[in-house]
Amino acid sequence: MDLILPRLREIGDKKDVKIYLVGGYIRDYLLNKSNEDIDFVVEKDAEIVAKEFAESINGKLITLGGRHKFYRVVDSKRNVIVDISQLKGNDINEDLLNRDFTINSLAVDIDKIENGEISNENIIDVANGLDDLNKGIIRHVKDNTFEDDPIRMLRAVRFMSQLEFELDDTTKRLIKRNKEKIKDMPYERITHELFKLLKYRRTYYYFNYMDRTLNILEEIFPEIEPMREIGKCKYHVVDSLTHSIYTLKVAEDIIYADGYFEDHVRKAYEEHTKKIVASDHTRLDLIKLGAFFHDVGKPSAKKVDETGRIRFKGHEITGAEIVKKIAERLKLSIKERDLLYKMVAKHMLPLVLYKNNDVSGKALYGMFSELKEDTLDILLISLADIIATRKLLYPGEEMGKFKVHIEYMANNYLTRYKEIEKISNIITGKEIMQKFDLGENVLVGDLLEEVRKAIYYGKISANKEAALRYIEQIL
Repeated sequence: MDLILPRLREIGDKKDVKIYLVGGYIRDYLLNKSNEDIDFVVEKDAEIVAKEFAESINGKLITLGGRHKFYRVVDSKRNVIVDISQLKGNDINEDLLNRDFTINSLAVDIDKIENGEISNENIIDVANGLDDLNKGIIRHVKDNTFEDDPIRMLRAVRFMSQLEFELDDTTKRLIKRNKEKIKDMPYERITHELFKLLKYRRTYYYFNYMDRTLNILEEIFPEIEPMREIGKCKYHVVDSLTHSIYTLKVAEDIIYADGYFEDHVRKAYEEHTKKIVASDHTRLDLIKLGAFFHDVGKPSAKKVDETGRIRFKGHEITGAEIVKKIAERLKLSIKERDLLYKMVAKHMLPLVLYKNNDVSGKALYGMFSELKEDTLDILLISLADIIATRKLLYPGEEMGKFKVHIEYMANNYLTRYKEIEKISNIITGKEIMQKFDLGENVLVGDLLEEVRKAIYYGKISANKEAALRYIEQIL
């Protein structure tokens, strides 16, 4: 703010225009939280003010929004991002009364901010936002808040998670009354809020809250509605939706636990889950979604056999097709869509090896070859799934044996397979073709796979010279 405020004051004085700091920055300042989203409103000439501000800091000006335009000034070198918009209404009071929640309906004249400090007596608070901030309550500003913008229903839950606040009872009722309107929103906006929610801990709690308390989760994901009616069988004592939310909880318990896995496995998971898949969406975000949707195919796969036993054979395949459509509706990238598909389609694979009591080199190599770089994600979802199932079925059962099984596979993947996952780091097809006169029936890809297997099984060392010698032997 040391750079931003003086420049804006100069522009405001020159243009004779009032400029206000508004919204989330003030909220988080009062909560002693950091906030890189800095929003200003101006009485008039927002575009001109934004343009002059951008020029004054050598920043880039971006025009955003549709009918209600606002202007973003970005200076990546100084890590400055500022949004400037024209106030809505006749004055700042009217503008604040058109905002979403009382804790965001706060403003301060930038001329009254001294040394970057904001005092309560200078805050314009027309909706009692300071009182709600002190009480830890998310409350709507006006009764048509969710009619004006149904995305605010998701924002309410996101702020609950972000700030660890409670939702006002009247606000809850308004959301339930307007819940169907969220279906009419562009899915890009739904996805934006959904992935913000996935960034915080206890996602399972807020998914459950959206389902049981607000009834909006099924509006966003109608595919979950049939899951309420099925799922109870020999292995499950609750319906599929309840199990899926519980699986998400277990996955989060594992992810955020300190010392659940042995150190090198834990560190590998920490590094792996931070990786960006697309946009700012991480593998951790997608693991959470994968855990939630892992059994979404059960309603379509339900069968009753000749003994009267309910079975869900193939639910992972039907579920993968369903989650693919969900990903497309959410406008996720192809990479994200394919990862979610794989998480759901393959989540049973580690369990099959457990049931068969088979963790042989051959079995593990086969699984790693299928799962590749997504192995750790699917192992985690599989572990969460089996613990969520067994804890309810047999509460006194020792869960450590399932952890040991998955940890062994994760360790094997990290120490034996990961380094050869990209075999081109050791030897390339081009190098093989340059070294050997291959016949028409010899495929370079097959030779690379043979090298990968030989390294995994310990037949040769993981270097180019050993690989070339091995190829010479088998040709």
